[in-house]
Parts: sequence; structure tokens; C-alpha cells
Amino acid sequence: MKIAFSWDDGALEDQKLFELHEKYGIPGMFFVPTRNCEGREVLTPEMMRAAESECVRFGGHTENHTYLTSIPLEEVEQEVLLNKVFLEHTLGHEIEDFCLPGGKYTPEILDIVNKHYKTIRTADTMNFKYTGGELKPAIHFYPRGSKSLLGNAIRNRSIPQGAYIALHYKMNYFELVSSLIRNEQRKEDSVVMVWGHSWELEKEHLWGELEKLMKQDFVKKNAVGYQECFRR
Repeated sequence: MKIAFSWDDGALEDQKLFELHEKYGIPGMFFVPTRNCEGREVLTPEMMRAAESECVRFGGHTENHTYLTSIPLEEVEQEVLLNKVFLEHTLGHEIEDFCLPGGKYTPEILDIVNKHYKTIRTADTMNFKYTGGELKPAIHFYPRGSKSLLGNAIRNRSIPQGAYIALHYKMNYFELVSSLIRNEQRKEDSVVMVWGHSWELEKEHLWGELEKLMKQDFVKKNAVGYQECFRR
């Protein structure tokens, strides 16, 4: 099993995540827009430069945190490219990884993004294998409920994981998530991508639940850098 963490939106609360990733020596990928059209403050260039390390990496998330399916196709490239230029100017090196805001995309959008980035992450949860193309995450670190986990497992044909959830349906949600991930460690080809938003962690008081997961031996043992998930 490989397990990796990625976080979207570049909210100021990401600074708490920086501390956790450094504390446990677990790599994390942070997808940051240049600004957020929803009004949420984003990390400043100074904050990103101060935080970047072996455990804190950054990727693209559009110029305005715009859902790319909500704008004309001819505007997508500019929305993607301006953010990449901003991040590269800020950090002084190439930015290779991109996350789709809201997980929204079409094949045409993917073609445009692939011109500028080496990897693309979606938000199609309950996926546990990388078979090429876009990286689809396994777990949204948010209390969505067991029914959501099971429904997404069925929709994405993650049948063994769906069966596991069905057998442990009555467990506390985050205990179920931890148990589900632990069960994957015996599978060499399993890729567990945990993703979320620091502003959601703050709003829902989930910092303790996240730290409880990150301190588990099976997480620390199997944690890899983001791009390691794309290598078979």
C-alpha cells in the first residue's frame, strides 16, 4: 500500500496542516489557487516559501478557484496557466501537479490541463488503485457518513472496499475510515489518497481525528510523496 495526503484550496488554516505533516514526517501536497473567488483568504507567497520542505509541496488549483466546467472552454487554459506561472514565480521551480477545483472536469478540460502539468487529481472518491491517467482519491477527510462511503465504493467499482464497509457499517465514521485504510496495507497495488480542506477541518473540529490517523504506525510506514502514487 501507498498512502499520500493532499489538501485543496490553499486556505490560511493550511498552516496547521504544515505543522502536522512536519511533526509526523509525512509528505503532503497542497493545491493552491492564486486567489479564491468564493472570498476565502489564501496562503501568501511568503507563507508558501517559508513552508515548502520535504513534507510540504505545492500544486496548481487555478487562478481564481474557478470550477472549470463553469467557464467557456476557451478560457480554461488561461485560468490554469496563470496560476502555474504565479506558483512557479513564487517558489522558483517548476510546478508539476494540478487538482481540479470542485473535482469538475470534462475530457476536453483534461486535454488542456495535461498540456501544462504532469499529474491531475480529481475528487472521485473511494478509488484504491492507480491504473493510469488522472489520480482519483480514496478518502475525503470529512464526516460524509458510511452511506456515502459505500455508495461511492459501488459507483467506482471498489467492490472489496465496499464489502468491508458493509461489514463494519455501524462503526464510528473516522474509526471506520482508519480501519478501512489499515485493511489496505496488505495489498501491494493499493493506492490510498486522503484529501480534504483545512477550512473544513477547522469548521468541523477535525484536527484531533486527523492527528489520530497520522500518528498510526501503518500510516507512517506506508506514507509516500504525492508523485509516488503515480508510479506502478
